[in-house]
Amino acid sequence: MYIAFILETNNIYMKIIELAGITKTYRTTEVETIALENVNLDIKKGEFLSVMGPSGCGKSTLLNLMGLLDQPDEGKVIINNTDTTYMKDGDMAEFRNRTLGFVFQSFHLINSLNVLDNVELPLLYRKSTEKNRREKAKEVLEKVGLSHRMKHFPTQLSGGQCQRVAIARAIIGEPQILLADEPTGNLDSKMGSEIMELLFKLNTEGTTIVMVTHDEHIAETTQRIIRFFDGRRIE
Repeated sequence: MYIAFILETNNIYMKIIELAGITKTYRTTEVETIALENVNLDIKKGEFLSVMGPSGCGKSTLLNLMGLLDQPDEGKVIINNTDTTYMKDGDMAEFRNRTLGFVFQSFHLINSLNVLDNVELPLLYRKSTEKNRREKAKEVLEKVGLSHRMKHFPTQLSGGQCQRVAIARAIIGEPQILLADEPTGNLDSKMGSEIMELLFKLNTEGTTIVMVTHDEHIAETTQRIIRFFDGRRIE
């Protein structure tokens, strides 16, 4: 059973993500596909939000734009009161590294690196000593319940354990926002429940979470659901 936690502070009323008039179109020589059309969305600090809709409706594109992995054709993406529209690539990369964490359905772990090395990766882009990186990686692995697996490789872990490693990697930089794309999609119901409990724990500690999911039951346990169809937000 999941229990969504609502922060009882004024922070819940502060916008941490604002999308204004977002339009994104993908073009090839033969086809033009509108992924998102005139999307407006505010997400409050400390919120746990689910994004739902059929395949191809623009959910992953929305997450990529929030995560500054892509840029809209029109509109603005404002993260933590910072307008990212005209950010230079280097500034955007640094801002993304310090503000955002990412969790993917397919984990995106590097099989040639052990668990500890995988978790450390985001800190390689910061001015941090090897000792500090190691200590922080061990700390977050303890937090996700995998300190006993730090020397194992991804191929030696279950799907649920791989997703925990991915979450540890996402939170090692203490991001304010966690973006999760189908984090339980490749897991059975038991492992999926464990991952959701971990995400709720992170949310209670103040992390804003935006999660794409196809699972209505999981979505209903979060604080708010927004739905998309054919690139448009629907009520």
